[in-house]
Amino acid sequence: MRMAANGLEPRLGGGVAAVVRRLCGVQAQDAAAARLAIRARSEGLVAGDVDAEPDVVRTWGWRGTLHLLAREDVPWVLSLVAERENRAVASRWRALELDDGVYARARATITERLAAGPATRAELREALAAAGVDASGQRLPHLVRRAAFEGLLHHPLDGTFAALEPLGDPPPREEAVARLVRRHAEGYGPATPDDVAAFAGVPKADVRVAWVDDGARAADDGASGRVRLLGAFDPFLLGYRGYGHVVAEEHVRKVWPGGGWIRPVVLVDGVAAGTWRLDGARLVVDAFGAIPGEGLEAEAQDVARFLGRELAVSVAGPAGAG
Repeated sequence: MRMAANGLEPRLGGGVAAVVRRLCGVQAQDAAAARLAIRARSEGLVAGDVDAEPDVVRTWGWRGTLHLLAREDVPWVLSLVAERENRAVASRWRALELDDGVYARARATITERLAAGPATRAELREALAAAGVDASGQRLPHLVRRAAFEGLLHHPLDGTFAALEPLGDPPPREEAVARLVRRHAEGYGPATPDDVAAFAGVPKADVRVAWVDDGARAADDGASGRVRLLGAFDPFLLGYRGYGHVVAEEHVRKVWPGGGWIRPVVLVDGVAAGTWRLDGARLVVDAFGAIPGEGLEAEAQDVARFLGRELAVSVAGPAGAG
């Protein structure tokens, strides 16, 4: 049921924006991983389609992390995360000697520079320096991130920064939380209030006030052997509290090795059966469970098509894998 809700089986289809809306956002600090999340839930798209989608914005969203968001979702998502995330870095701002006065000058300069067109990090630093704002080291990322939380800019997958046109006012907070709860249920259900709070990084108390479980669930067709190759930080791994929904305890460190990293996984019927990586012209699978060979090969060839390259599959692991 969760695979169906998440657009994995059957594949959601449609364009890039349709997938991003269904998932209520795709974590995108790793651009390659974000593209692979779209591939796993769509048909016929290629990696360049993700970058070129005009109805999707890459900005800081849930949990204060870069996400792909549907353009119309940006205002209400930012309204739920911005204040909390700004408070969370207050001590770091003091350490960097950043304050509201510095930010006001930086905000005006960044807005003026991006009005002339997209800019790289180096170009933003140059513009800020010319305006008398020190944007060395970690000062620039903090200044840019706060401006993004105001909806002033976004951070396309090509690595530049660009102005973001006004997208309208957000709804009242209570309505925004209710929208989050509803949209999470559509993309991840069955789920719990704790799952929603963990996914979004919002207070559990807010979610519980808005929680409604109508019992509606996507149908399970009873099929088995369904394989999906999920990229790093895939929404299916991040949509719930903890990891028990997807990987057995003895394999957790193979998927969550620490340091904030989440490895790409081979998903079989909603459960992680291995991890995978690209090594030159090979797609290398480290299996810790049985993986249907036909399904794995089909997924590997679709990854190759999506990336525009040829890939051979190599599997290491227990007997019966592959």
